Formats: sequence, C-alpha cells, structure tokens
Amino acid sequence: MHEAAPGRPAWSRPADIAILTFLAGRSAEYPAIVANRIGMHTPYVETRFEALAERDLVEPVTGEVVYRITERGERALDAGVLPE
Repeated sequence: MHEAAPGRPAWSRPADIAILTFLAGRSAEYPAIVANRIGMHTPYVETRFEALAERDLVEPVTGEVVYRITERGERALDAGVLPE
C-alpha cells in the first residue's frame, strides 16, 4: 500500500497534480495524450483519471473518454491541496 506524503490524501498520487496541472486551461483531453505530455504510461494515467473522476476533480466529456478538469479540480489545484 502506498503511503501518502504529508498533507496529501491517502488516495492520491504525485501524478494527480501533474494531470490536473496539464488539464488546467484546456477544454478537454484524451488520457493517452496527457500521459504522453507528462511522461507517464497511459494505463497508469487512465487509472488516475478514474480516481480523480470519483472525487469530482475531472469529468468525462464524451463517450470516447475525453476528460476535463472540474471547478472543484481547479480549486484544489489553486489551493495546492487535494480533498480527502
């Protein structure tokens, strides 16, 4: 089991901030493109998108699973703190 860094919720991973940062200011993006741009494997980024979507930090936009950051995700990114 992964231990959370101090000040970071137990569910989160360092990739989550990278994903939210990449999506900030964009309309929406495919997980594979995000993975390529942040230098991570696509299957891992896809699982992180699912975790972020469960917490309403991103949302799927189309049936092809294109995601965008939510207002809650923007606020968390601005605050530098992911919610529990």
